[in-house]
Amino acid sequence: MAQEYPRVVDSVLTEQRELRPHVNVFVDNENTRYTEGLDTPTPNDSTVTILAAISGG
Repeated sequence: MAQEYPRVVDSVLTEQRELRPHVNVFVDNENTRYTEGLDTPTPNDSTVTILAAISGG
């Protein structure tokens, strides 16, 4: 994804190339925080969703 959408990388990853705490990445409706993180396999027919967490009161 970084090769195809390089501008997204700074919004999603920290300088250490880790997922930012307020960003959630899902592969086929599974949160990658509970699978293999950024190493989660993404088959050709999978859907990857990137969502920014929203908080407030």
